[in-house]
Amino acid sequence: MTSQYVPGWVDDKQAVDDIVATCVDADISSTPIGSTPIEDLPDHVYLWDLARKATGALLPPRNQGKVGSCVAFGTARAIEYTMCSEIVAGESEQYIPLATEPIYGGARVEVGGGSIRGDGAIGANAAAWVRDWGVLGREEYLGIDLREYSESRCREYGSKGVPLELEQIAKIHPVRAVTRVRNWLDAKKALANGYGIAMCSSQGFTMTRDANGVAMAAGTWQHCMCLCGYATITGREYGRIDNSWGASSHTGPVGPGSPGPEGFYASSSTIEAMLRSGDCWIFSNVEGFPQRKISWII
Repeated sequence: MTSQYVPGWVDDKQAVDDIVATCVDADISSTPIGSTPIEDLPDHVYLWDLARKATGALLPPRNQGKVGSCVAFGTARAIEYTMCSEIVAGESEQYIPLATEPIYGGARVEVGGGSIRGDGAIGANAAAWVRDWGVLGREEYLGIDLREYSESRCREYGSKGVPLELEQIAKIHPVRAVTRVRNWLDAKKALANGYGIAMCSSQGFTMTRDANGVAMAAGTWQHCMCLCGYATITGREYGRIDNSWGASSHTGPVGPGSPGPEGFYASSSTIEAMLRSGDCWIFSNVEGFPQRKISWII
C-alpha cells in the first residue's frame, strides 16, 4: 500500500465482545437470514443493481482522504446498500447518502470513550453508534453543513464527539438491529437478503485488478471496506468489495455486473479469512428518510 492511502481500523477484540454482548443476535446464524437454505442462494448477487433501481445510478465512489475514517465509510456504505434494498422492496423512503463524520466521531467518542489515540475506530463501536444513536444524511442541520465530506470536521468529531444537536437528530434515524457476519456462507446469505457488510480486517490487496476485476491478496491493511456482492468467475466464488480511497485508487477492468471503479473482487477464501476478524457487521431495519411529496407547481 502506498502512503497516499490511509486505513484506520483498530483491532480490539475486547471492545467487540463488549458490543456483541449487547446485541440480540451475536451473529446472523440465529436470525431469519441465517436460516436461508443454501439451495435458495442465487448464483450471483450485485447490491449495486439495487442502488441502480433505487436511485437511478450506482452509489458514487467515496474518498476518506487523509483521515483514518474507513470504519465510518465502510459502515455508511453497507447501510446505504441496505437502504436501497428497503426502497426496492417497497418502503416509502428516499435515498440520501449518509454523512460519515458523525459515525466516525460517535464510534470513537460517544461509544468508545475517546480511548483511541491517533486516527481509527473499531467496527463494533460504529455499529453501536448507528444502532443506539442513528445516522444522518448529507444535508444541512441547524447551520451545520454535512452536505460534503470534510476531513477537518471528521477529525474534530473524532476528537470531541458529535455535537449534541446532531446526536438528537440522528436518533430519528436509528438502525434497529446490528449483527456480525463471521464466514463466507453467512456473508452470501446476508448479501442475498439485501444487506451490505462492513468488513474490518488486516488483509491488504494489490491495487491493480486482473481481467476479471479481481485483486490479489497482498500485504497488510488495518482497514474497513464494504462487501456488496458475489459472483462465480472461472468456476470459483468471489466477493465484490467497495473501498473508500476514491475512484482512481484501483485500476483495471471492474469485473462481472459492471460495478463502480472504487473496488475489486476478492476470492471467497480470502474473504472467509477476513470475516474471521470478528468485527464485520450488517445493519437492518434502518429508520430511513421518508419519501417527500414535492410539488413542482409554483
